[in-house]
Amino acid sequence: MKKIPEKFKNYFWAENRIFFPDEEFIIKLSYPRVFIRYKLSDGYFADFDTFFENIAEIQYLDGKRPSEKEQKEILTDIWNYLSVEERLLEQNIDDIENEIDDLGLIL
Repeated sequence: MKKIPEKFKNYFWAENRIFFPDEEFIIKLSYPRVFIRYKLSDGYFADFDTFFENIAEIQYLDGKRPSEKEQKEILTDIWNYLSVEERLLEQNIDDIENEIDDLGLIL
């Protein structure tokens, strides 16, 4: 995998299954700090437009909404971060499945 941008160290992927069972969150803690809650649905991860359509809430935690241009850049960065996280998750699942196959376990 290519080098992951350093700025992503301030992004976090979260869940709250008790109150939002069909949603996930991205929290960006670098300025401007933002919290994004989005709905999970079939194909929610298909492309940026589908992801954007499934956003349920955007909160700028510093109390000031950035310019339209900066908001678009932030959403693009969040999409890119989520794409990297998703690829790493798939890679981990593949690694686990390969380890299970190597051990000859029956599940």
